[in-house]
Amino acid sequence: MKNFIKLFLLSPIAFSAMGCNNTPKEPKPVDVVVISGQSNAVGCTHIKCLKRSMGSAKESEYMKGYPDIQIAYDCWTKDVREDNSSYFYSQNKSKDNDFVKVMLGQGNSQATFGPEIGIAERMHEKYAGKLFLIKYACGASNLKDDWTKRNSPMYGRFIEYVKLQMGNLKEQGYEPTIKAFCWMQGEGDSYDGYYQEYYENLKEFVGNVRTDLKELAGNKDVPFIDAGINNSPQWQYYRKVNEAKEQFANDSENNIYIDTIEAGLHTNQEPFDTVDTAHYDTESQVLLGNLFAEQFEKFLG
Repeated sequence: MKNFIKLFLLSPIAFSAMGCNNTPKEPKPVDVVVISGQSNAVGCTHIKCLKRSMGSAKESEYMKGYPDIQIAYDCWTKDVREDNSSYFYSQNKSKDNDFVKVMLGQGNSQATFGPEIGIAERMHEKYAGKLFLIKYACGASNLKDDWTKRNSPMYGRFIEYVKLQMGNLKEQGYEPTIKAFCWMQGEGDSYDGYYQEYYENLKEFVGNVRTDLKELAGNKDVPFIDAGINNSPQWQYYRKVNEAKEQFANDSENNIYIDTIEAGLHTNQEPFDTVDTAHYDTESQVLLGNLFAEQFEKFLG
């Protein structure tokens, strides 16, 4: 009888404790930065060149990665069939389609990397556990055909992927808000019949992105950070494309243009055996990420 009384008296306490344990935790607010564009956003910069160009210490740091800055990435490439029709194939994506630590090998293959390394390098100490990256980009894509319209080949997949990963963060107990959109693209439009429309296409594209992601950006127009293309001889009208980017940046304080040529980014040194003038060399790819981070940091919480 005494044991029954003790159990009866203790039961409210037990129920109370159970109630405390089942109380849902408040979602943790985190910032999200979206990265997109073509091959220099995907990342075609060779890991094998890192040690020679930036030293073994940096190679080791990047190889180890940054556990406190995580990324979900899906990298595509545009190609052409024998009948000259275009198609896309997925080349490299994060494990289990989820977030992983930023590290080397998150470019168009496990042998390459993109601007995420430079972003994490700059942000990992100050924003540890508070910043997530979502990268969805496609090598060889152009703005006019592949991104501008909502029914264009890449646009729908891009928006779907961003929403999917924002949902993943919510399921993991976060309250994510998109704080910036980084765009590294334009090489595919530096040709006659394309560069002339770049400003209008960019205006439409960014307008669509801001509308479709507005709720995920705290019901605000997401800041747009646009990197200029390099002056490789492969890009015939690079000046015209960059002028269109600058023009768009001047339309709003929410639009930012990064002059990558003035910043000294280069494509004329690597790989050391056969130089690839289309894609940034290792130190330039890292610097691109640094420059993106410098610009979007002002928008973070």
